[in-house]
Amino acid sequence: MILSSSASSSSLVSVSVSAASGVCTPLTPIKETSHYHPPPDNDNNDPLLWSKSKRKRMRQKEKKLLKNIDSSSFRSANYLSNSYHSAPQGVECIHAQVGRSVGNHNVGVEQTQNPPTWVHVFKSPNPSSTRTQGASIAHIAHTETKHPKAIHQINRRAKKKLRKQQECLVQVNVPNSIKQQLLSEMDLEKDIVVVDGGDVGNPPIQPPDGVTWHCLSVRGSDLYVQDVTDPSLGLTFTRIGGDCLPFIRMPRGQSLDITGQTGMGDIISALEECEKLKSTSLKRSDNKRVFGDYGTHVQYTSAGVQVDRNSREVLPCNAFMKKLPEWHWKIIMKLMRRAERAFESIVDHQVLSHMHHAMKLVPFKTMSMPSDPTPLKYYGALAFGCNVFLRCHTDDDFTMSMIQVHLKGKDRYDVNDDIVVYFCFPTLGCAVPLRPGDFLIFNALIPHCVSSRCRQEDDIMITSAYLKTSVVGMNNNKLPVTSEQSSLADKYRNSINN
Repeated sequence: MILSSSASSSSLVSVSVSAASGVCTPLTPIKETSHYHPPPDNDNNDPLLWSKSKRKRMRQKEKKLLKNIDSSSFRSANYLSNSYHSAPQGVECIHAQVGRSVGNHNVGVEQTQNPPTWVHVFKSPNPSSTRTQGASIAHIAHTETKHPKAIHQINRRAKKKLRKQQECLVQVNVPNSIKQQLLSEMDLEKDIVVVDGGDVGNPPIQPPDGVTWHCLSVRGSDLYVQDVTDPSLGLTFTRIGGDCLPFIRMPRGQSLDITGQTGMGDIISALEECEKLKSTSLKRSDNKRVFGDYGTHVQYTSAGVQVDRNSREVLPCNAFMKKLPEWHWKIIMKLMRRAERAFESIVDHQVLSHMHHAMKLVPFKTMSMPSDPTPLKYYGALAFGCNVFLRCHTDDDFTMSMIQVHLKGKDRYDVNDDIVVYFCFPTLGCAVPLRPGDFLIFNALIPHCVSSRCRQEDDIMITSAYLKTSVVGMNNNKLPVTSEQSSLADKYRNSINN
């Protein structure tokens, strides 16, 4: 059953949440069109055109807002919050009970010096592993040595990002009936768990010959599905252990603004050209197996930096990618850079700080094209496949990963496009609906998988941007660690042993 708010068919209303009171207040109605565009700027919103007295008033207003968030215990940029929207307009709950709304709680602030839980770290004392250990906490150690004024600025940026998340993200609340039947990580290791995302009437997925799996369905009561149709709102989940948000589905308006700047046909053509150059599918371990339609060839491809298993190198790109025409390279890199800007705009401040200081400590490689050595800021590679779905698994990634969905044969995506696939978190009990062009950022250490597509007649391309921890370690145990890397690695080991 699908429940939706009784919004007018001619407009969608965005909602803002006050960090101090948690009260929802409507903002300016957004006219519903085939493609979302943010309202144009005006002079009153341009700080460069403000008078001196107005700038002073705005600074005083900002200070007052910052005080509304409990700053007494806000010592570092690490915090938690459960304060998001409460039943905004444009919310749909699939499989939800009547009257159920998104939780609304007071803002909490918490200091933590523990290693981040969204980062995979190698535990070995070898030099490559030591580099990953030091890089994982470089941002924490850097904060400890900062001047109080610098720490104040860090906290200020973190609070601004927190308020932004509260204004544009709706929290998914899983019902107790589903929480009581969650799969454990042991269940996922023991069985091959996949998710059938098919609509009613779509043929059920079938395992390959000789394979037995445990199949969950988004149509039943296995996973909770919540959606928002307002293009100015996204989805998230409550923080786990006071750490960063487990996942963020970006507001669809932002996703379409990013994707719309590159033609859909060009993106699909570039990815298909990569698939043609790679004659064989990417081999993944059994616990990360990739599936497709029964009886069809499964093609899954990765492009970007990769660890060379036959040497002590991290290769700048796959060998087959050197044959990719430059204009296809430019399309892929353009899409990746815009995705990274979206990443910067919505993820927790501590996630960005973690990557910034990790790269200062360890000069690891990120994705770049052969003709332009300017690398990406965060991601090392892009994996993709057509009409594929994966076994529920975790990945050895060093930062939050990011996926996007594309639909073949559609030149432009609209805000009211149908859902084409789900990104699932069985241990959290929820599945996130995705439409063409949607971006989803997630913690790859939480068991996850992409479902089968909703309709068999659709051809969808799933792309995943990521940074492997093995790349950060630089794949060279003959390369000595620096004194700073060794010192931070010692702090890391002490923190996990205490």
